[in-house]
Amino acid sequence: MTLTALDWLDTWERSQTLPLPLRPCALLAPLMPGGQAAAEQLPLGWRDRQLLQLHAALFGPALPATVACPACNERLEITLDCHALQIDAPSEAPRELSVQWQGERISYRLPDSRDLAALQHETDTQAAQSRLLQRCAPAAITLPDLAREEIAAAMAQADPQAATLLDLQCPNCAEQWDELFDIGVYLDDALGQWSERLLDQVHVLAQAYGWSETQILALSPNRRARYLARVLS
Repeated sequence: MTLTALDWLDTWERSQTLPLPLRPCALLAPLMPGGQAAAEQLPLGWRDRQLLQLHAALFGPALPATVACPACNERLEITLDCHALQIDAPSEAPRELSVQWQGERISYRLPDSRDLAALQHETDTQAAQSRLLQRCAPAAITLPDLAREEIAAAMAQADPQAATLLDLQCPNCAEQWDELFDIGVYLDDALGQWSERLLDQVHVLAQAYGWSETQILALSPNRRARYLARVLS
């Protein structure tokens, strides 16, 4: 399925009306048969794997970023790679998983974007983890802490792409730390910057030639750039 510039502009605009945890799903929705609902039900790792692929298709595989050292505040310029960040996994996500605890089978599912949306205002980490477990493995709520920890570990092992941790070291002070990389936030920001640049182009060309937004966006990027060069020369 090929989306036009207008399609992506509309997609990004719609995404901005949603809670932050659901915005990445809006970017995948036009590419999925089930739309937004299907994207929201993807386990986080499967969602993020598709977001990495989408970034590579729209903007290329390079992911330039800036991070600050937590010890000395030195700014580090890094470039990640969409392909290198992807972890191999089956194309279809498992619907239900289970662990054995003292002879009892405890079923659970992998967290998805709906779970993140439900927890977005939870500031207590322990409370958030407890609520997440309650949503994904209701039967585990009455189990002892050790059993709950086993289920949480099994979830993480079953979906390692769900949290991408970067192992970083500061060249200035040699501090080492882990930094969480969120491709959903990154892609949403990249598409937002692209959208703003595109709207600037539409504004300039509409003023110069009297064309409508639809007419301008129907032009190829190369053709738009050539007209812009003439207007701004």
